[in-house]
Amino acid sequence: MDLLQEIDDYIKETINESLGLPVSARTLQLKLRVYEDAYFRLRDQHLHLIGKFRQKDILIDRAKAEANMNAAAIKKFVEENQRLAAECANLVSQCNKWERECSLYDNDREALMEFGNEADERAREAEERAKEAEERAKEAEIRVRELEEESGKALEELQFYKHKCHARRDDSSADSIDMEENSLESILATLVGKDEVESGQAYLEVNSGS
Repeated sequence: MDLLQEIDDYIKETINESLGLPVSARTLQLKLRVYEDAYFRLRDQHLHLIGKFRQKDILIDRAKAEANMNAAAIKKFVEENQRLAAECANLVSQCNKWERECSLYDNDREALMEFGNEADERAREAEERAKEAEERAKEAEIRVRELEEESGKALEELQFYKHKCHARRDDSSADSIDMEENSLESILATLVGKDEVESGQAYLEVNSGS
């Protein structure tokens, strides 16, 4: 039987089946074969789709896992950013505090430098004054030595004139004694000052009666 005849028979049997007429066993076998082929194709498609669904489920699970990991990383990143922000705020506060302390330190340093400059100036002035005082002390010491020498010479002359006055007291008159005392005062005045003359005269008066 050729292909055209089979097609005609299949069409005729299909029409009879649709009309409720009995069909041959061969036609039923052909339809059963067709249904079986369709079933196997559908089963293969079903299995193929199940495989794809499983792959999609795996991809979805992986995406979920990655999403969870990303969410955990983002959460950790946010927490780290918050911690860093708190540390930055603390560092900014410390920097502001250090800036204020540095400003105070600069002010204190400038004040100390000014005070040091003033102290140096006062030290130089005090050193100059000390040098002047030392020079004056040396001059005074020299003057004291000169006065001591002059006083020693004056005392020697007083002793000399005292003995001379005692020796001439009995032989000389009061006028001659007064003249000698006046001469003594004039001599002492040339050697020392007025105060030294007065003290020497008082010494002579006190010791002349002894």
